[in-house]
Amino acid sequence: MVTGGEAIVKSLIEEGVDTVFGLPGTHVLGLYAALHDYRDRIRHVLGRFEPSMGFMTDGYARASGKVGVVIATAGPGATGLVTPLAQASVEGVPIVALAGLTPIRTAGRGYYHEFRDVNAQLNIFKPFTKYAVRIEDPREIPRVLAKAFRVAREGRPGPVYVELPRDVIESETEWAGYVREEPTRIKPDPDLVDAAAKELLNAERPVIYVGGGVIAANASEALIRVAEELGAPVVTSVMGKGAIPFDHPLHGGLAAGYFGDTVAVKLVENADVVLAIGTRFSELGTGMWSLPIRGRLIHVNVDPNDIGRNYKTDMAIVSDALEFLNALYDKVRGRGPGRDRGVKLINEVRASVGDTQLRELGYDESRINPSDLVKALAHVIDNDMREGKAVVTCDAGGNQVAMFELPVYKPRTYFNPAGFTSLGFAIPAAIGAKVARPEATVVATTGDAAFFMTGMEIATAAELNLKVAFVIFNDRAQGVLKLQQRLLYGGKVYASHTYPMDFCKFAESLSIDCVRISDRSELETGLERCIYGSNRPCIADVLINPDAVPIPITRQLMALFGKR
Repeated sequence: MVTGGEAIVKSLIEEGVDTVFGLPGTHVLGLYAALHDYRDRIRHVLGRFEPSMGFMTDGYARASGKVGVVIATAGPGATGLVTPLAQASVEGVPIVALAGLTPIRTAGRGYYHEFRDVNAQLNIFKPFTKYAVRIEDPREIPRVLAKAFRVAREGRPGPVYVELPRDVIESETEWAGYVREEPTRIKPDPDLVDAAAKELLNAERPVIYVGGGVIAANASEALIRVAEELGAPVVTSVMGKGAIPFDHPLHGGLAAGYFGDTVAVKLVENADVVLAIGTRFSELGTGMWSLPIRGRLIHVNVDPNDIGRNYKTDMAIVSDALEFLNALYDKVRGRGPGRDRGVKLINEVRASVGDTQLRELGYDESRINPSDLVKALAHVIDNDMREGKAVVTCDAGGNQVAMFELPVYKPRTYFNPAGFTSLGFAIPAAIGAKVARPEATVVATTGDAAFFMTGMEIATAAELNLKVAFVIFNDRAQGVLKLQQRLLYGGKVYASHTYPMDFCKFAESLSIDCVRISDRSELETGLERCIYGSNRPCIADVLINPDAVPIPITRQLMALFGKR
């Protein structure tokens, strides 16, 4: 006989889980008792706040390619997972959340952490998770968890919510074993693959537009094979950065409309056929849908609900990105014009648009501007980024948009939450990434406003002595909100400030390192010292010019005023 808690842990081990993130509470202590007994098999990472734990699990899943697992107690513990699981749903990140519940067999008595409606906690998660279920019989634990992990990985990856009443966790049951369920990969219709191959082979100016679905499907190598055969430039969305190396001859840049690279956007505009794979064409990914698609659009996505939502589609193909690219390559192999045609298309567009170098509006040579920090960071970690040995996490806000400009060379090395755009993501996500890849150089880029949301999670990095660099774009404001208030709301700047904080004293209180950088001449040396010169977590407090408008937003403003 085993307890329900033991059945959960044994199921996790059988599933191949070796790391979980969580915070204990009374209603899941039976699960924690089992984790204690199996602590040589499963590592538990203790965080400070449930939303942070969810983001930490997200970062772990993105960096490792595995399903992340997070544990929370009943009531306020479970509801703390709403934002990170919603983000995982929007951005396609596989997570299994195990949440406690007050005793189910005596529900309604007024336990602490108990909702007035016994189904309220479960119903919160149903609209945005792939599968939300409560286990009321401990014998069902292995079967339900096997399904949970399969569903999290299958099709478009996403979060699964499993509710575990305290009396189920603490009751005894027979252990009947665990049968792992393998996800089914959605294959494309062969006739549609044939039709797509014909269109692409006949195209004179084809372009491949890549979203995060290509990275999620581990399809980068297949993508490059297809692009090189077809002689098609590859442009990306924000979440698709890294699907093709930044320095690959066929990489055309970030095609994010107003927010994107001029060359990349022009390549899409000039294309007679656009093959879009693993993308939803979201607001940030297209610069508020300003990306001009004039040619025929072949849209490939594993989720049919994401096809044709924002752009008229001429051919819709429901498929896993890897399955489609492999099938397409089989049809075009040896029949395409080859890489040189794509390189020529890129060079022609570069020549036609001329110099695309741009400075931020409000740039000040006497101060550190957002672009200065991005360029310095790119230079400092360049070798590790090129070799796939670095992971950079981004946050929401002006720093997030500024980081659109970072060169990325490998998949699963750049996490920019450009779908749900949760403020406070970067710090815990970086910690999760470091847990997943302890050998990697991990850098969190965040703003001072985001720091106030999840900065206490750095205590987790300190406790575990995780060598992570936390780089703060410190402009003493919520910069993008402030800009929007000035431009769109008659200059009524209100409640978009932050309270000045001495981040280095905060670091000192945790016995970790800190550098404060206020001079451009010290930027690279300061970042180098924080990222590579410390054997502990380190905060880099970089004082940013608050009047500088990040380059992607500068591009947007110039385009709107006819100066692109």
